[in-house]
Amino acid sequence: DEAVPHENIEDGGKPAKRPRLNGADNDINAVSEKDAGASHDQSKAGGVLTEQRSGKGAACLKAREKILAIERDYTHYFVLDVHGEEGSDQYVYQHFNSLFVIGIAPSHSAITNGRKVVKVDFDVGRSGDKLASNKPSGKKKAGAMFVKEDTRLCDLICNDGTRIRVRPAVCGHLLELNERLAENPDLLNGKAGAEGYIAIIQPKREAEISSIKGLLTHEQYRAAKSLAS
Repeated sequence: DEAVPHENIEDGGKPAKRPRLNGADNDINAVSEKDAGASHDQSKAGGVLTEQRSGKGAACLKAREKILAIERDYTHYFVLDVHGEEGSDQYVYQHFNSLFVIGIAPSHSAITNGRKVVKVDFDVGRSGDKLASNKPSGKKKAGAMFVKEDTRLCDLICNDGTRIRVRPAVCGHLLELNERLAENPDLLNGKAGAEGYIAIIQPKREAEISSIKGLLTHEQYRAAKSLAS
């Protein structure tokens, strides 16, 4: 599966906080030392290092590593008009360990037609306080809250004052909300497919197949939105 080409995945400065998926080996941005080394430690005859991990070179290398990880470790699914709300297009990236990473698709109404996200409100609805205080612990993620397809995860407030609700579109146990978005909502405007993810959900085994059946593949999504290859 290929990464959505609309995503502008860049990085620079300090490394961004990464979602943890049951260990560092399942990190959304993780790349094996072998893969990273192959890109970094390239040399010409005579042993001259051709690429240094610093400045713009390091930023470009990190961007390539993230794209590689997303393409290698995730199957890309999409949902259009989540919960019947027009323009609420979202992605559901399924990791090889079955976890779902939820976020807004490139065609989401919050980041198209001149709109930008200026605030992310996690304290929403009757379950807002519970979601905000949801802190699973241990390897089995004890205490993780169960969310349904229509559970309100957060609201996106746009530069034109529009408030758009975000729902998971799949059911399962909520392992993490990306609270970094509360401090840096601009991640949704440029890095929604990486650091700008909304949540991580562990589906129930018996519900996993039924959840996927209702999702669009990457190819179906592109066809539905008439996106160029």
